Parts: sequence; C-alpha cells; structure tokens
Amino acid sequence: LNLSISEIASRLGISRQAVHRSLQVIDMKVYKALTSVATACKVEIRRIDVKKGFLVGWSPWLGVDVYITFSVKNGIQVWFKHKGNCKECSLRDECRRILLSEAEERGINLPKDERIEPSQLAEIFFKELLKG
Repeated sequence: LNLSISEIASRLGISRQAVHRSLQVIDMKVYKALTSVATACKVEIRRIDVKKGFLVGWSPWLGVDVYITFSVKNGIQVWFKHKGNCKECSLRDECRRILLSEAEERGINLPKDERIEPSQLAEIFFKELLKG
C-alpha cells in the first residue's frame, strides 16, 4: 500500500504529525540496524537507502562489494558479491528463496527459472535495487 501520511493518520485516527514522527523513528531504526551490521562485518559503507531497506558497502578484507538488506519477511541479510558455485552449495535453495522474497517485497520481478543460479539472481536483483 502506498498511502499518504494524511491517509494513514485518517485510518488510524491520529494526527499527521504523529504519523510523521513514527515514520522518522522507523527510518532511524532501519538505519541503525543496517549500519550496526555493517560495522560488525567490518564493511565500509558506500550507500544507504533506508526507504528501500539496503546498504551497499565494501569489504576490505575480502575485496568485494557487500549488500545488506532489511525486510519485513527476511530481517537482515548480508550478501557478499562473488562468483558463486551455487550448484555445490548447501544454501542454494535458501538463497534462492530469500532473493525471490526480497525482490517480491520490493516489487522487483526476477526470473523464476530454476536453472538460473542464485548468484545470477542476486546480480539481477541488486542491479534493479540500485536503480534510482
């Protein structure tokens, strides 16, 4: 649902100011969650978008891009950009499920073809997520 602050206030029977303050608190909590995970993972922060629930960073110790996502369904997920060998990985199905769920929550269409490995889905997903 894409409701305006006025519509939310009306539906909840509260002031627009209360809705605005609540949204600010939510944004700060998402920001804090994303940056705390980045700090814990020793990730240099390059970009944060709290509205879309993601952080882009760099792992100096691995030499790769890092994507940290925050979603209602999946909580916080940390993704390290790499050439995956998904066919041999025990997390293949879990990664696929989470990527498809993350994309769906954000209105991003990903191919459902089972032959497309999660590492390829991740490339498509993060390219779309970073647009705009």
